[in-house]
Amino acid sequence: MRRSFNLFLIILLLTGCVQQSILDDIQMVTIIGYDLPDEDKEDGLIKGIAVAPQYLADGKIENNVFVETAKLSKEIRSQYNSKSPKPIVSGKLEVAMFSREIAETEGVTGLVDTLHRDPSIGSRVFLGIANGDTEELLSTNYGNVDTGTYFQDILKHNSKHGMLPETNLHSFLYSYYSEGSDPFLPILDRDGDKVKITGIGLLDGGKMVSELDADNLFTFKILQEKFSSNDSFSVNLDQDKYAAIYNIASKRKIEYNSREANKIKIRGSILGVIKEYSGKALTPEALKEIEETMEKDIEKRGTKMIQSFQELGIDPISLGNAVRSKTRGEFDRKKWIDEYKNMDISFDMNVKITESGIIE
Repeated sequence: MRRSFNLFLIILLLTGCVQQSILDDIQMVTIIGYDLPDEDKEDGLIKGIAVAPQYLADGKIENNVFVETAKLSKEIRSQYNSKSPKPIVSGKLEVAMFSREIAETEGVTGLVDTLHRDPSIGSRVFLGIANGDTEELLSTNYGNVDTGTYFQDILKHNSKHGMLPETNLHSFLYSYYSEGSDPFLPILDRDGDKVKITGIGLLDGGKMVSELDADNLFTFKILQEKFSSNDSFSVNLDQDKYAAIYNIASKRKIEYNSREANKIKIRGSILGVIKEYSGKALTPEALKEIEETMEKDIEKRGTKMIQSFQELGIDPISLGNAVRSKTRGEFDRKKWIDEYKNMDISFDMNVKITESGIIE
């Protein structure tokens, strides 16, 4: 028994030594970015930025930034390795960023496909659009933290607990290849020494054709998916009165009848708690006013949003998939978009607020 325990202990120690040796001998890239090169560079090139954290003995983290230019994204990795004292690997990649310029002109399809084809990259890698200079965004020091993990934490937190729908490699590919939906990606920008989500880029295929600002993320998420959020939503009742709603749980239901093929009704429902109320007393009448004001505000934003989607011929809220599930026979994407542009799509909200929190 004692001999078996000693053997187990030796194996455990050797395993730890081997793992440490491997980690010391490689550069683990956690975030990458792509941008178009400077104007004086040859046409057809792409600039790649990779960040690999180095954990120092004193507990500090040093983010090593590699910047190279090539015609293919795979060539860029070879160039990274030519200037690195250690092999660069992507098995720990957490985030991939694309510049606004690439998203609007070249499109992100080819770059996303390269990520998808790399067996070392997982399907849960977050994707995003950089508003501004991608190299500057990824090269900035955001404190004693791995830059890739920092970006991942922002996107993961806002997807799970905030107003951002899930936007990783898996969800992007699903929307891109689905005949009944179109992809979208979060837009990120620097805010001093931090990073913030400033909106959502809407894509037609792989190109960004429009965007939603941060104020419309809540309404977009209601239209897009069922969710629960710890974020708060402000309701402006008049010039001197407002209410803040939190602990929000939202559901959506899409109603479609093939006998009325030109109509779709989206029903959204919200359950929330009052966090703050600036009025004198939170009476049943005041509660009703808050609910109705919130309903009208979300309905107005959502209806305007849907009309914009129809004009652009994009379907980021996956209405086509809902129609497809209730349609017999083969679903034709082109025919659907032609019909979708002229459909009568209505959006109704039901808000239920419970009394709690702070009353000023």
